[in-house]
Amino acid sequence: MGRLLTVDGVSYRWSLQGQRDAPEGTAWRLLTVVWAEATRQALHIRVRHDDPWLHVGDRDKSGLVMRSVGPGLVARVIAMARALGWTPEERGPTLEFVLEDDARLVPLKEG
Repeated sequence: MGRLLTVDGVSYRWSLQGQRDAPEGTAWRLLTVVWAEATRQALHIRVRHDDPWLHVGDRDKSGLVMRSVGPGLVARVIAMARALGWTPEERGPTLEFVLEDDARLVPLKEG
């Protein structure tokens, strides 16, 4: 699965899946991170990312969110998730968060 990234001496694999439309009409990409040694407790992060091609005719593009999801951002997400108790080496349910302002993880509220 995905690309390899080492953060604080621990190797992870991460992938970014295509856009998903949330019920409120905003666009998201799903970032998945797992421990590179084995898939145990996975991490799913919803990352807001609007497709500019869907808004070509829009006059006001100020509300669009376009960001690069690369190793730097993924490393920050891993550090934030570890600080919130993510233990990828152990078995457990997948943790799901929303990334807000590239600075904090908010638990995903179901429903």
